[in-house]
Amino acid sequence: MLHWISFLFVTTIHVKIWFFTYLTTVFYNCKDVILIIRISSLLIRLKQDVNTLNTGIRKTALKIGGIHCAGCITAIQNHMSDIEGIKKCEVNLAAEKAVLEFDSSLIDLEKIENALKDIGYSTVYEKFSVKITGITDSSDSEKLEKRLLEIEGVKEASVNYGNNQVVIKYNSTLLSISDLRRIINKLGFQILSEEDIVTSEETEAKKLKKLFIIGLVFSIPLIFLGYPEFFSFIPFAGTGIAALIIFVCASIVQFVTGSRFYIGAYRITKMKSANMDTLVVTGTTAAYLFSVFNTFPTPAWHNIYYDAASIVITFIILGKYLENKTKGKASSIIKKMLELQPKTARIRKNETETEISIELIQPGDILIIKPGEKIPVDSIVIEGHSAVDESMITGESIPIEKKPGDIVIGSTINKEGVLLVRAEKVGSDTMLSQIMNLVEDAMGRKPPMQRLVDKIAGYFAIIVLIVATVTFVSWYFLTPPGEHHIAAALIPAVAILVVACPCALGLATPTAVMVGMGKGAQHGVIFKGGDALEMLSKIKIAVFDKTGTLTEGNPQVIDLLSLKQITLTDGNIISNSKEKLLEFAAIAEKNSEHPLAKSIVKKARELNLDLQNPTDFIAIPGRGVRATYNGNTILVGSPKQLELEGVAINTVKEHISQFQQEGKTVVLVALNSQLIGLISLLDSPKQSAKSAIMALKDNGVEVVMLTGDNKKTAATIANELSIDRVIANVMPSEKVNVIKELQIDGKKVAMIGDGINDAAAIMQSDVGIAIGSGTDVALEAGKVILLRDDLNSVVTAIEISKKTVGKIKQNLFYAFAYNTILIPVAGVGLLYPALAGLAMAASSVSVTSSSLLLKRWSPKRQK
Repeated sequence: MLHWISFLFVTTIHVKIWFFTYLTTVFYNCKDVILIIRISSLLIRLKQDVNTLNTGIRKTALKIGGIHCAGCITAIQNHMSDIEGIKKCEVNLAAEKAVLEFDSSLIDLEKIENALKDIGYSTVYEKFSVKITGITDSSDSEKLEKRLLEIEGVKEASVNYGNNQVVIKYNSTLLSISDLRRIINKLGFQILSEEDIVTSEETEAKKLKKLFIIGLVFSIPLIFLGYPEFFSFIPFAGTGIAALIIFVCASIVQFVTGSRFYIGAYRITKMKSANMDTLVVTGTTAAYLFSVFNTFPTPAWHNIYYDAASIVITFIILGKYLENKTKGKASSIIKKMLELQPKTARIRKNETETEISIELIQPGDILIIKPGEKIPVDSIVIEGHSAVDESMITGESIPIEKKPGDIVIGSTINKEGVLLVRAEKVGSDTMLSQIMNLVEDAMGRKPPMQRLVDKIAGYFAIIVLIVATVTFVSWYFLTPPGEHHIAAALIPAVAILVVACPCALGLATPTAVMVGMGKGAQHGVIFKGGDALEMLSKIKIAVFDKTGTLTEGNPQVIDLLSLKQITLTDGNIISNSKEKLLEFAAIAEKNSEHPLAKSIVKKARELNLDLQNPTDFIAIPGRGVRATYNGNTILVGSPKQLELEGVAINTVKEHISQFQQEGKTVVLVALNSQLIGLISLLDSPKQSAKSAIMALKDNGVEVVMLTGDNKKTAATIANELSIDRVIANVMPSEKVNVIKELQIDGKKVAMIGDGINDAAAIMQSDVGIAIGSGTDVALEAGKVILLRDDLNSVVTAIEISKKTVGKIKQNLFYAFAYNTILIPVAGVGLLYPALAGLAMAASSVSVTSSSLLLKRWSPKRQK
């Protein structure tokens, strides 16, 4: 049936074209053959169009990451062409772009992206983040998200009602930033400039305060003149003159103070939806017009309810003003971070000191930091000794000793001596800027709980409109006819429209999330999104990498055991020694980034050994290295790896077992497949490890050690730290499978690592926790970043998560309970509209104030 409908649709279009062509040929006396050719061409195009309609052929372009050469193009095109549903794939190397033609009934964009991922290429999406004005409640954010996601090229869209931030992930081959700006503006929202963002909250607060004062000034006459039984001393109270004065005052409140509600209602109506503005406008306009109808043409004092509209608007504006102030406090973390940055710096050039703006600092500049001054940018100490207070960045309250060669973080405070530092990272590359970007981006990522509430809020206003209509009709038919017949039905309906508050629902989650993230940043914990903040509260298993996470990551060479002789490739036999063993091992490990390799090289340099550059260096992930030096093949690695390589190790097995039982890591060294000795290294556990693990156990979290080291060494460290479960001898590539196995039972798993070697496992876990080091924050690996190299921060992060989620649930309970109780109360006529407006304003303020109480709380281990 669909085939014939498509055929008829396309046929209708092309018959018109054919008819026009026919008339043209007749008019010009063209030969019949021309007409036949045109008809044939027409039929071919007709068939193509019908096939396109029926098969759903689509064309799109994707920006591809990882394309380096013509070989990449061939690999992508061959792979994609073999996939069912993809008709055509053309890759442009210069633009790093792929243009695809595919059948949307057989394959979608997500499957196409996964197919690219399978062969090692990624789809690159750009991020666009702005702040906007015009969001009234969470239904606005939900509708705006929905409209943005309908646009071709938009991958993800998140609109946060709590801080008015829009974050869009988009395909830059199909959309530009100007396109996105135009779309947002067309939907009725205004994008704030960088200058506007700084003052937007203050400007909005001033505007709301001004509107409230106007509403209050012109609502007061409504009270004095509208209730003559209470204010009989006013001569014309209760008369037609009073009705005219009240009409003028009410009109000012309705259309000046209430103008923002009309604008908001118009905007959301254009989006074919409803929100809080719709409810307020519908309710107050009904009461206002009903009163106007009874005031004119002859001013009279009967059935006028201007106060029901004006006082409601005034109270709601008051609520919006207070809500704005509390939301500002909830999101004050960014402002506080901005305040941390010093404005100027003292620079040394040509033996002279000059004070310059911080924006003018360049990498390599020499800066002078005196006691009590803030360090302008991330730098390295080149002269002087001091203690630096890093609490504002890492949450560490004790000042850290600094000496030449140490890294100092921008915006931290120099406490004691004078420091001469060399600027390393400036502007957006500093650690503070990275943290600010992370926090701002995180506030744009909603937790699942908030997305659910936003969907409910999206239907809330429409449901309330239906309930109010049913209430009006019910009261209209149940009330005996009389002078106040319509009013008796109108007042309960207006009260329902006004008291219903989707704002409280919309604010319950984002305000708590913002305060929770601020609390985390205060204690050196950065949550990269509301989803991570929510998920961490559900963690049942915490998996720790051993080297560099549970241990210091700075192993020391303890034992050197050398065998007697070394046979070289030229047949020469030389005597062996501990120094010669270390020299060969260090030459092979010279280009490796592994902590064990660095320790071996460091020890060799301390002994002033001559370390030549190796050739043909190959790293064996998780096992060791192979290198060539003067024609000799050096193999350095674990006992297991050397056995796999055919090296006989029986003579040292007892030594290996002894060292491993002592918690040492054993590295064997072979030259030309002949074992020449072994090196043992000891990596001490971090001081914070045991207390953190015990705290996790007390919170009901199972702790697992995951390591590539051997079982004996791992077990020794685990016993020392009271870890019950150890998974050892795991290659880096196998760690992902271990995490998947732990997730099989439905338990939520957190993986804690350094964010580099454990990146894949961190990404696979439900919540990846990356430990930041120095000024390089592991931005991509984990969903949670610990700025301090202190495992107690893991416990702190979980405590903040649980407390924040608890506050969200509390807020949602209050918001739902408020609406569940007061809507029926208003419906039965027990709540006057003015009081309903006050209750509505109070509900939003109470929810944001409840979230602000989190600021007074501190994690147990950080008090």
